[in-house]
Amino acid sequence: MQPSTPSRRDTPNAEHSTPDAVAAVPVWDLPVRFVHWALVALLVLLIVTGKLGADWLEWHMRCGESVLALIAFRILWGFVGSRNARFVTFVSTPTRVARYAGSVARRAKETYVSHNPLGGWMVLALLAALLAQVTAGLFANDDILWEGPLAARVTKEASDAFSWFHRRFWWVIVALSIAHIGAVIAHLALWRDDLITPMLTGRKTLPVGSTHPAHAAASLTKAGVLLALCALAVWYGVTRLAPVAQ
Repeated sequence: MQPSTPSRRDTPNAEHSTPDAVAAVPVWDLPVRFVHWALVALLVLLIVTGKLGADWLEWHMRCGESVLALIAFRILWGFVGSRNARFVTFVSTPTRVARYAGSVARRAKETYVSHNPLGGWMVLALLAALLAQVTAGLFANDDILWEGPLAARVTKEASDAFSWFHRRFWWVIVALSIAHIGAVIAHLALWRDDLITPMLTGRKTLPVGSTHPAHAAASLTKAGVLLALCALAVWYGVTRLAPVAQ
């Protein structure tokens, strides 16, 4: 999954130094930005509803199911989305990650069109962690009133194991989120590299010729259909596959 050798014009995730001129160019397509901020909002809601408990757990489960649909979409979009959104563009080999980490330790400035090598693996880690968390939630129970829609599909012992995992693995997601936010703050503090605005506007200030607007172009129709299919698949899984109450 190593990107091709960096070049100023042809590689979507190329690195650059001391550019002569810069310009604001499209980098992130709308589906990527929508998923990013939707997940942020849903994670906040999951924390709040999880802490409140009781009847709020119904909304907690709905938020979790929404997260599952978004994760499924983002994984698929990583293969069929815009060039900058694809995993092959920003997921680097461990060697490249280590080299980039060394440059960060030296506070050397390296600019990437898409995610940097560490950021690319952070994306994968967050997606995997969220997928594990919401999947466990489908089979979990609170031993009082609420249980996940698929909890009855497994034994009580298995459901309890999923519940144990669901309650404790959340802290892994919290740790990853803090690391992600910390990295964004570090980029801003050390190199005045604003990573937040591009995720809002879709545009990033880069050396002229480093990328092409087409690399961030995406079909909203394709994205809408794909998201709808992911939502439908989650709905089918949590309703049609759930055992019918006797």
